[in-house]
Parts: sequence; C-alpha cells; structure tokens
Amino acid sequence: MKKRKMKKIVVTLLSLTLLFLIGSATYIYILLDQIQKNSFTESPGVDKNLSREELGISDTAPDSKETGVVNVLLFGLDSRVENQKSRSDVIMIATIDKKNQAIKLTSLMRDMYVPIPEKGENRINAAYIFGGPALAMKTVNTNFNLDIQYYATVDFFGLEKIIDQVGGVTIDVKSKEIKYLNQTLNELNRLNKNTKPSPPVTEAGPQTLNGRQAVAYARIRKVGHSDFERTERQRTILSQLFKKVKTINPIKIPGLVTTLLPYVETNMPTTEILKLGTSVIGFKNKDIIQYRIPVDGTYQSKRIRGMAVLVPDMEKNKALLHDFLYGENSDDDIASTEN
Repeated sequence: MKKRKMKKIVVTLLSLTLLFLIGSATYIYILLDQIQKNSFTESPGVDKNLSREELGISDTAPDSKETGVVNVLLFGLDSRVENQKSRSDVIMIATIDKKNQAIKLTSLMRDMYVPIPEKGENRINAAYIFGGPALAMKTVNTNFNLDIQYYATVDFFGLEKIIDQVGGVTIDVKSKEIKYLNQTLNELNRLNKNTKPSPPVTEAGPQTLNGRQAVAYARIRKVGHSDFERTERQRTILSQLFKKVKTINPIKIPGLVTTLLPYVETNMPTTEILKLGTSVIGFKNKDIIQYRIPVDGTYQSKRIRGMAVLVPDMEKNKALLHDFLYGENSDDDIASTEN
C-alpha cells in the first residue's frame, strides 16, 4: 500500500515537473513572439518578406541549410536620444556554427569604405541610416557574399538596461582607460537626466561594471589602437554578457525575457530564436571565438571626401571572413591573423 502511494507521489511530481517545463517553454515562446518585429518600414515601399535577391544574397553565397552555419547581423545604434534614427556605430556578425558547435563574433569596422547598393561608396555604417536594417543587410551580403537574412538591433540605452538586468558584466579595465571611460560616462549621465547618475570607475583591474559603465567602456576610442581596440572592447562586452546569461537560474529566464523585450528589435521568427537557442545549449564549447574585418595588412587608411576611411582589399577580406565563418578555427588561429 505504501509502495503504491509512493509511486503515485512520484508520478504526480514528474507530471507537475513536465507541466512546469511545458508551461515555461510556452510562456517563453509567447514572450519571444512579442519582441519588436521590424517590417523594414524604415525604407518606404520595402516589403517585410524580402527575397534572397532583395537582401543581396547571390546564388554562390553559402547556404545555411548546407553549411549548418547561421549568421545574424547585430547592430548597435549610436543614438544620443532614445529611439533616434542613427548610424550603426556597432556592426557585428553573430555566428551559430552547428557543424563545429561554436559561437563566433565578428566585428565589421564601421569606417570601412564600401559600395552601398544604390547609394554609391561610403562608410559601411551609413547603410543603416540610408535604408535601415534591410539596406544594411544587403550591403554586408553583397560585399562579402554572405547569406544573412536576420538581424537584431539595440541602441546604447537598451544595452545599458540589458546589462543591468543581468547584474553587470566583469571587465578588466586598464589604468589608461579609466580617464576616457569616465569622460564618456559623464556624457551618458548628462543624456540620462531622468535617472540616477552612474558612479565613476576609480580603479583598474577586473571588476563588475554596471550597464552605463559598460556602455561607456564600449565607446572608448581615444586610447589604444583607436576604433580597432574599441571593436575589441565591444566584443568583450557581448562575450561577458553571454557568460553572465549562462549563469542565470533557468527559473528566472522568463522574467528576464519579459524585461529585455522592449529593448531589442529583430526580424527573426520566434521558432528560429528557439531553435538557435536550443542548439547553443547543446554546444560543448560555449566560449565565443572573436574576429575582426578588415584584417591587419588587408586595407589602406585614406581620406575620401573629407572622411577618414579604411579601404579594404575586398577579395582578401571576403576569403578570410568565409574561412572564419565556415571553416574550423580556434582562438589561436584567430590571434595569428589579427597581429
């Protein structure tokens, strides 16, 4: 009798656990469905269901179904006012490599001088303000022969709030960076008049930065190797943010998702987000492998029409980028190409 009662209790607990898991998954699905889905309306007359051709994806571009590699463009907008239309100060390719079970992050230097479809040659970050994410995706696809169909955009106001929601990120701040970090932090405090000012960073070394401090760190440009080192800081922020998210108790994920929803804009279908998330959970190596385009020795610094730009050797950079995105690589391999 006791054995039967115990069995009933176990079955009940298992059933409740299963219901909880199903309920959580359904809840997360519903929440994800509420993410700001962009219909590419920033470009008048552009339909949200853009074809591969309209996104600049050629017949020779690697197909994600064949390669097992899904690339998503990440844009960080340098807005001085919340929701302000602006250039993409940050352009990155986030790569989910199912074949090699790897997560990769590639910075595209914002000052790269490239052809922008129907707009002539310009800095690559101008594509976003000319035609929103649709034109920015087309610009990247046509220049690098890629098959990117999805994007996610966040401005610095949103990034600050996202980082705060996970409890900050751990960054090793160099002593020479402190002065410039705090200068940028003061600017952000002035822009955010309706919120409590963030305290300055006073010491060097590994420490937890809050959202505003982390954004200030990501925007440092006047120390180190200019914008090259800035893109490295930006990748570091995202890598540390990813590590922090991995440590969060799964039970708290739905609440976190609810909080973060208003700050992210994307055209990714809910099913694709869940599919990619499930893939990443199963990866053995969960560290992010980093890269940057143009690679050292493959570009020229020039001044064109009054703009300081980087003119890349497109064929070399295209080949190197494809090797990174679609080939097998390690952090040691990447370090050798960037030094």
